Amino acid sequence: MTRANSALLYLYSSRNIAGCCLGLLGVIAYLTGFIDQWWLPICLGLYIAGVLLVPSQDLIDLDIYQHYDGQRLTEGVQQLITQTRKQLPEEALTVLSGIPKVLDSLLPRLTGANGSPMLPPDQIQTVIGAIARDLPQTVAGYLRLPSAFANLHPVQQGKTAKDLLIEQLQFLKSQLDKIADAAFRDDADALLANGQYLKEKFHAPTYLK
Repeated sequence: MTRANSALLYLYSSRNIAGCCLGLLGVIAYLTGFIDQWWLPICLGLYIAGVLLVPSQDLIDLDIYQHYDGQRLTEGVQQLITQTRKQLPEEALTVLSGIPKVLDSLLPRLTGANGSPMLPPDQIQTVIGAIARDLPQTVAGYLRLPSAFANLHPVQQGKTAKDLLIEQLQFLKSQLDKIADAAFRDDADALLANGQYLKEKFHAPTYLK
């Protein structure tokens, strides 16, 4: 990460904003005559207090999602939704919430349940890898960013981190829909093509360089 991006992340952070707000109270107190001497150390002290009072951000434990195999993929996505519901943009949450339904329909072809013909092994691993590894990493990378930075600051080709997150989630949902459709139609060529495209194109975006 460049120094410029590191500086921007701190400027957009909740800790800096809280510190600035408290420090500004000190400036206002000085300008209105409530304090006279030592106003600068007081303002600095208020800034530091604001920085220290903001709690550390809760991050996603990515390791827990590695344990969700083909039979528990839906459960893993549901847990991810529950864990991040209050932190994700509404558009992203809407797309993410549609993935469990697709996975439920794919589950028999991932596990061979009820005598259903299974997908080819490489296709099964592609779906599992996308859901259990790449999806949590995509969401976690977004949540590490300050909200204002993620929503407002362009990071790649004029797109914000929020734009990249939604774009990747929409791509994942679209490819899972196509894989499910091809599986139900027993269209081996379409299944192979969509699975390969998912494997190549779905990944956790590099929000910062």
